[in-house]
Amino acid sequence: MGELRAIDALGLRFPTPETVAAAATLFEPAAPWASGPARRGVEPESGRFRITVGPGVVRLSWTNPVRTEKTAERAVGHHQCDVDDAELRVKDELVAGDDHRAVGSSIRRSPTASDPSGTGGVITEWSRKSRSSMCRTFAELDYSPLVKSGRVPAMVTLTYPGDWEVVAPDGASVKRHMVLWRKRFQREYGEPARYIWKLEFQRRGAPHIHLWMAPPISPGRSGRGFAQWLSEAWAQVVDHPDAEQKARHRLAGTAIDVRNGLKACDPKRLAIYFTKHSSPNLHGDKEYQHITPELWRQPGRGPGRFWGVYGLKKALAVVEVAQDAYIAARRIVRRWSRSQAVYGNSDNRFPTAVVPRTATRLVPRVDRETGVVAHRRVRRRRTLCNQGGLAGGYALANNGPAFASQLATALFGAATTSHPSPQRGICV
Repeated sequence: MGELRAIDALGLRFPTPETVAAAATLFEPAAPWASGPARRGVEPESGRFRITVGPGVVRLSWTNPVRTEKTAERAVGHHQCDVDDAELRVKDELVAGDDHRAVGSSIRRSPTASDPSGTGGVITEWSRKSRSSMCRTFAELDYSPLVKSGRVPAMVTLTYPGDWEVVAPDGASVKRHMVLWRKRFQREYGEPARYIWKLEFQRRGAPHIHLWMAPPISPGRSGRGFAQWLSEAWAQVVDHPDAEQKARHRLAGTAIDVRNGLKACDPKRLAIYFTKHSSPNLHGDKEYQHITPELWRQPGRGPGRFWGVYGLKKALAVVEVAQDAYIAARRIVRRWSRSQAVYGNSDNRFPTAVVPRTATRLVPRVDRETGVVAHRRVRRRRTLCNQGGLAGGYALANNGPAFASQLATALFGAATTSHPSPQRGICV
């Protein structure tokens, strides 16, 4: 029998970058773009198609080199117009003296101080697009530095005092506190912090941050354990001006949950845990945690990013395939995703409910006799990995290389690998 590792004892199943690279080699690569004189000028206008394999994700995407080149040419032309506008404006000011006039070219005029500048919208909640980007990014990361360290992963929570408006009046203050905390961590333990994080809000409106990391086991420079050091360091970083509030914050401002940290035992479960919802709708039990407080809805006080990564890198392998293989892969992923069941309880082996991938649409109806147009709400199947044209998507899986191996077998019928069969995931 082989030696029992801490990874196996804790049930952590995070694929390595070597496994990801090996899975990508199972796909048959497409011919290089315009390879040889005979291929130049006869390449299909559809573009180049890619399959990206990650530790917990398989992504389908495509790009068009012709459109990319034309876009770059237009950008150069626009920049030249801006330069011409600036040159004309400077010459006009030199000739007219104090008479400041904005003169532009006939093609394009650069914005001046008198032009109305666009103002961004106020962020009131965590958007669906940001949720999708977070799931994909977390499933693309290489967690080997955390898993192979021999430490036990945990969910670390950083909260704010009762009178939180004084120390966290905007999102920038919270981000600054995180930077200061990372610096203190490196000084204490002599290594950079590695974690993924997500910003949430309590019912009282106070922000709090969840971090998934592997806390140090041995004491740091101060000789204190991680839990004690975390409480002291976070209270000093927030530094509430009221002594009583600061004392309470030191006692109850942090939490370390090893049980929830071990539940995220693979890339898919880790990404889904941070979404705080188990279905395509946005009406989960903890959805209130994704709504920004009134204080942060003022201009210049927005929350900024709701999630992020620090100290971890992506482990991706990209392979270009032919258009026929890309379309077939997209069809397989779409059908596989539709067949997935939603597990209300991750501890159960069997699904507790099956949620159809549907969406509510407002459909017009015209009365043939009177011509009156009425609208009614209907439920239509949501199209996955088929946003029109050749657009792709991604599928989350507990084991991305294993899912890619099965996909390559379905496409080319000759993939051989020792990976287990992929488990259930979702496609966004």
